[in-house]
Amino acid sequence: MKYRVLLTFFCCIALAGLFHSNAAHAYLQDEIQVYDDEINAKGEYSLELHLNTTPRGNQQQGYPGEVVNNNNTRVTPELAYGLGHDLEAGFYLSYSNNNNSFNYAGVKARLKWLPYQEEKGDPFFAGVNVEVSDTPYPYEPSRYNGELRFIIGKHIDEWLLAFNPIFDQALSQPLVHQGPVFATATRVSRNVSQEWALGGELYTNVNQVSQPIVYPNMNNVAYAMVYYDGKPIAFQAGIGKGISHNADQTTLKAILSIPLP
Repeated sequence: MKYRVLLTFFCCIALAGLFHSNAAHAYLQDEIQVYDDEINAKGEYSLELHLNTTPRGNQQQGYPGEVVNNNNTRVTPELAYGLGHDLEAGFYLSYSNNNNSFNYAGVKARLKWLPYQEEKGDPFFAGVNVEVSDTPYPYEPSRYNGELRFIIGKHIDEWLLAFNPIFDQALSQPLVHQGPVFATATRVSRNVSQEWALGGELYTNVNQVSQPIVYPNMNNVAYAMVYYDGKPIAFQAGIGKGISHNADQTTLKAILSIPLP
């Protein structure tokens, strides 16, 4: 019963966002990831390097001076620490290589809470991730922003299903008075060996909640993915294809898990 109630709740959130959204909201593409049930144990550190580049991207600016994704590369190290009690804290430091110049692109802090875990005997995993960011103007119209990302998923034999309904809210001018922006991130993957998995990810709808759909402004990208959970460096990597008019047409991404002493 607990499982069905929570699953229905998240599905309603997702459908509400899909059918009540409007103009695309520009955002720094520092992290392209579906959150699943990975979480550090108490006192455990981890370091990840988020990399993505867009050889064929949208060139239309959403606001004056925006740094668009086309021909740009983003590099973001993330340090995370397990707090215990199903909590994990993370810190990001973002850089962007645009116009042949490597530039600072902001910082972000997050807190992940995962009270439902299959390893603890729950029939699914579920939680929430809260982030706040400080991003310079060329990369976001509002300097301060917040994100609320729900996490729900399940392991079924060799399969992993994970779904993230995401709400972004500007916390400073000029967009602070607008409603939250809705997006989703979905992963379906299958283990093909002890260390390797193959799958796909879908990122869709970066649009303002409670407004009519404007399909050309939607940003929907599907990725073919490979996942490696072994030594010396675990990683995931993929090739993304835009499946809506306003989306970046080709994006390459990778996340490297850097071993710590």
